[in-house]
This record gives sequence, structure tokens and C-alpha cells, in this order.
Amino acid sequence: MSGFGFRRDIANSRLDIEVAGSDVLRATTTALTIPAAVTSGLTVVAGGLTIDADGVTVTAGGIYAAGRIGETLTVVDDNSQNMTLAAADIVAGINVHTSATGPGTVTVDTAANIIAGVPLTTNGQCIVSYYINDGDQTVTFAVAAGTTIADTGNTVLINESAVLLWRRVSGSAVVLYIVSS
Repeated sequence: MSGFGFRRDIANSRLDIEVAGSDVLRATTTALTIPAAVTSGLTVVAGGLTIDADGVTVTAGGIYAAGRIGETLTVVDDNSQNMTLAAADIVAGINVHTSATGPGTVTVDTAANIIAGVPLTTNGQCIVSYYINDGDQTVTFAVAAGTTIADTGNTVLINESAVLLWRRVSGSAVVLYIVSS
């Protein structure tokens, strides 16, 4: 079949949809499949749900899961008194800092780098990362251009950890909330 149309594939119990000579969708009783040859992604827009190459956006209602939503996180380990928490470290998810030889400072990346690198595409959008101080010194967080720490002065003590909530407040500003023990 060439061109545009529907094809019943009785042998495989499916319906194929063809556009411009290429299969773009295969439907069975249990699945809708986009063939690997379709490299441009999928765009679905229906009632506040958009799925496209940029991800999934819900503009009405919310996202609900019957079970837990799991994340795949990467551990980034920094063994120095002071460190820079880059956008890539935020995306990795778990940052272990072995502060030594005196009180340490964690300087966060610039808002521009965080917004572009995470990415944070909409005002109010947030991402959570985890910071672990497994060193023998107390650590303080410091800002860079366009970033603000909501709870300035909050420290992460020896062998303690913190949940870091990063929130885009504008196209050039990010606020960091440090939730620690």
C-alpha cells in the first residue's frame, strides 16, 4: 500500500495507518504502537494533555498514579572543601559532598544555566535534588547570578543531608529552598 490510508493486517490482528507511504501507527486490541521508523515523535493534544517531543504537559486536572512514581537518579561525588552545584548535578539528582579541612561552601549554578540545563521551561516549575554532606565540616550554600536562596543562612551539618527544591520564578531567576534537618 502506498500513499495514505488504513490497512487491516489480519495475520497479526492489527490495523496499520499509513501516511505518505510510511506506516505511522499500528493498533491492536491491547496497544497503539508507533513504528521505530517514525523519528519525529508523537504529538497528542486532547483536553489539557499534550504529549510531544518536549515531554508530557498537563494543563488541566493533574497527574495521578496508581502506584509510586519512580525516578532514575545518578550520584555525583565531590571530595573538596568547596564545590559548585552545576545544572548537570541537579539533573543527576543525588550530590554527595565530602567537605574537609574547614567549613565548606556550595555555590549553586547561575539561574540561566539551571533554567536551560534542567530545563525549567515555565514559571513555577520545580525540580527536586538531594544533597548529602558526608564530610566532617558544616556546609553553607551560596548564590550565583539570578539565583536566590529562600532560607539564607541554612547550613547542612556534618553527616547530614538536605532536600533541595529548585523553582523557576521568571525567565532569569531561580529560587532554591533548602529543606534540611
